[in-house]
Amino acid sequence: MDPLARRDVERWFIRRGIPHFIAGYSATEDVLSRALPALAVAFLFSSVSAIDLDWPWWGITLAILGGLTVLLVAWAGINVMRGRHRWALPASVGGVEIAVFLLVPVFLPLIFGGDLSGAGITFVTQLLVLAVVYALTSYGVVAIARWAVAQIVTSLGQTFRLFTRALPLLLLGFMFLFINAEAWQAAGEINQAALLAALGLFALLGTAFLLTQISRELPPLAGFDSPEQLVAAAGRKAYLAMPEMPDPPAPAPMSKREWGNVGLVVLLVQGLRVLLVSALVGVFFVALGLLIITPETIELWTTEAPTTIWRAFRVFGRDVQLSRELLQVALFLAGFAGVYFAVYTTSDATLRSEFFEDTAEDVREALAVRALYREAIAEEIMVGS
Repeated sequence: MDPLARRDVERWFIRRGIPHFIAGYSATEDVLSRALPALAVAFLFSSVSAIDLDWPWWGITLAILGGLTVLLVAWAGINVMRGRHRWALPASVGGVEIAVFLLVPVFLPLIFGGDLSGAGITFVTQLLVLAVVYALTSYGVVAIARWAVAQIVTSLGQTFRLFTRALPLLLLGFMFLFINAEAWQAAGEINQAALLAALGLFALLGTAFLLTQISRELPPLAGFDSPEQLVAAAGRKAYLAMPEMPDPPAPAPMSKREWGNVGLVVLLVQGLRVLLVSALVGVFFVALGLLIITPETIELWTTEAPTTIWRAFRVFGRDVQLSRELLQVALFLAGFAGVYFAVYTTSDATLRSEFFEDTAEDVREALAVRALYREAIAEEIMVGS
């Protein structure tokens, strides 16, 4: 396969958030090397591990400057020992670079205060940062999010169509809750931490229902009955097809990481769509509450005067007020509606096919490109193995 064509396809995989489709994808050479800028920034920010907030401002400043000096000297010294420019970023991330990232900041609390527990906390923090950066970079989460947002924008019409189809059922169920005193007493008076926990629970439930849908929808997309079907599905990347392909290539078995990567793409796209529907429901209830729920009504339901966040103008002879209670009830119902919508899309066959249709086409394109790409580099893979 032409090296330029291969590089083009592999960049396309990365832009689409499916870097694990790249043959020979390596944690050190590919994942952490692409994360070098983020790791470098995190490494420099670890200089704050030496500070104690009880110190005076000048002590904190000196500790941060001293920590930065130690980190930069260690960085420059290792580069010089390896025959590189003292301020150069590593060409790739290997064991030495990982050890420097994890261990050098650990010495800062020991140097600037002899804090052994602080050193342990710094090591755990660096380990967590490395794990998070690796996970985000490995599965191309930033690229997935960027591509997913673009997909949502281009398919806003379909999303609004799905929303209007589900709107009657959403309003029928949630309108009664919105004008119910018990809902206001529960959601309106709840503290912010408990409300966030409830919204997090709704997000977990919605994710679980979406995963059941994804596990059903993905496997059939990987099959192709003819070379023409395969090339057609690959779209603009069809130039990877062999000059003569009497039979469609048998797709190389996908690893768990590859399935997990493409599943994450679908989950994020569909999750953003559910989030958009949820936000529309929340905006609707906020607008409705501003029009029909008076502060006196809220006080009657909750037995306490509402906490006003914003007062703008008068409508129909009364002040329009946005209260904390109204905002919390709208958020609670929006989260509940998001779960309901996710469940509805998995239980209604027609809505499920429409909800997944455009995403399924993109996934099928990616799987077709992968099949052609693997076929084109089959000999290289065999030699490498």
